[in-house]
Formats: sequence, structure tokens, C-alpha cells
Amino acid sequence: MPAWLQTNLTGANIRAALIGAMGLALAGPAAAQTMGFDPSDFGKVSMPRRQSTGDAATQIENNKGAFEPIAELDQRDPLAKMAKPVGRIDILLKDNKTGKQSGAHCTGELLPGDYVLTNHHCLPQSGEMTPVRAIIVMDFLTQDGKGAKVFELDPKPVEFNANLDYAIAKAKGNPTATYGSVKLAAAPSGGAPSLMVIHHPAGRPKVMSRFRCMATRQQGEAAELRHRCDTLGGSSGSLLYNAGNSGIALHKQGGLAPNDPNSYNTATSMTALLQASPLLRKMAGAGGQAPAADGGSVASGGGQDDQPSSTERSTLRGSDNLDTDGMNSLLKN
Repeated sequence: MPAWLQTNLTGANIRAALIGAMGLALAGPAAAQTMGFDPSDFGKVSMPRRQSTGDAATQIENNKGAFEPIAELDQRDPLAKMAKPVGRIDILLKDNKTGKQSGAHCTGELLPGDYVLTNHHCLPQSGEMTPVRAIIVMDFLTQDGKGAKVFELDPKPVEFNANLDYAIAKAKGNPTATYGSVKLAAAPSGGAPSLMVIHHPAGRPKVMSRFRCMATRQQGEAAELRHRCDTLGGSSGSLLYNAGNSGIALHKQGGLAPNDPNSYNTATSMTALLQASPLLRKMAGAGGQAPAADGGSVASGGGQDDQPSSTERSTLRGSDNLDTDGMNSLLKN
């Protein structure tokens, strides 16, 4: 089995069971947290489990402390509103050598202008696999899929960076009018702030992780944010939120080990993403949006949802250089 398929779960048995059940080959980092599915199920909101995962699935389902279902929140709750722009991304990938298709789950967030933020390894633009179709499933809160809605997603991102592992793709159907968009903020330096993740682990209904969810005290390189928030395959592309409900990092790979207090998961710092991406800087300046009561959207952070120029969209396509232009004023906010 390829090393890059190994996903971080809550134990060795869970890892082996889930990976064995899915049998997916997907390009990405060693512990990239995608989740495979049968390609014949693409487009379905509630996907059947075709093979038993035994005690592993039961252990995860019973672990109420790690994953809290968004469906259990009152929809007027600020956390429920904050979770609205988060969706499950389903991708059909084609093996460039054999032509065989496979499916994968990730998580993504709506941005102003109907853009979607996720990991580059979810929509890879190099390597063995090529995304041929993608959708984002919004309001997938219960396993029966009641109330969920599907939007087509362009499988070719308008902007991406493989080293920072982010991709921004365009969604069709104006989903932000209904679900709003997330807020973004530069990550603080130092300390171990408490965090929260809203995601679709294993492609299941939307949950949040808050229990012992925080940045580690020992951090690595500046572009990364190490954290101990519980995630699973399918959590790739989820944001880490601070106490101000702003996304400060983009989760990308697992590494937590139950018996190793020094282990950690890894995200890309929003500071690095904002430095690298003129498109994200424009969106951060515009602020997030919340869905209005009448179905429209109202700005919650000021500014307008200006469409980026073609130059801005292509500045980082395939580039790994960091552009610090315009960051000083943004970081003062």
C-alpha cells in the first residue's frame, strides 16, 4: 500500500480498518486526510457503507467528546451559523496511467464570491491523479441527507499552491447567498490558543471538534500551525477557528498518536496563506458573510465581494513564492 495513503485516525486498528475498507489511491502528503468512496456513489448526499469497519466505526461513533454533531445545535446558535459555510467536498479522480476512477471526501469552506477553500491535495494539479469532477455538499447534518444541497465545483482551482497545500475553486449556483462565507484572520504568533474545527470526518455529517482542541506550545516552521484537534480522513481542507470565530489555519494532515503527548496534526497558517494569496487577502479584507433571514446575504466584516482580476487569479498558479505585498495593513486589523 502506498505510504501516502496512510491517514491518521484514533488508533492503529481504526487506521487499518478504514483504509482497508476504502482501498483508495490518492496523491497527497503522507498523512493527507482525505476519505475515499466508491466512484459509483458520486453525487449522492448519503453514501452507503459498502463494507463493515467492525469495532473501529463503533468506537468512533461512541466518542461523543471528540466530535459534536452540528445537527444537535439550535440553528439560532452562533456556532450553527458559523458552521453554515462549511461543506463536504466529493471528488472524482482519474488515474493518469490506468484511467481508473476513484472517489475522495474532503472538507471545504465558502468564501466571498462563491469560491471554495480546501487543500491542494484534495484537488491535485500534479501527480498520479487528476480531479475530473467535484461537488460541495452543504448542510449535510444527518445521515439521511435531509435538507442537504449539492453544488457543482470546478475541479480546476483558480489558484493553488502545492507546498502550502491550498486550493481555491469556483462553485456554481451561488451557494453563498444561502450559506454565507467564512471569516479569515492572520494566525497569532506564540502561545497555545484554544481552537475549534468544523469538518466532515470520514465523509460523515458535519461536526465540530472542541475537546482538547488547541495549538501545541512547540511550533515548527512559520508556515505551519501544529495542533491537537481530533480529525479523521475527510477532514482535509477544514479551517481551525479561533475564539473570534475566524479561520486562522487550514488543516492538512494528521499525526496525532493516542499514546504520544508530543504528537500533533498539521495545518497551514492563515498568515502564510494570506501572504501567498492575493485572492485570499482580498477576501479577508471583505470579511465573511452571514446568510440573511430572507435568503440573501449580508456582510459581517465590511467591504465588498469584489471579483479578483485574472492577474490575481493566476499569480500563484503553480508557484511556491510568498508575496508579502499588502500584508502590513492587513495584520494591523
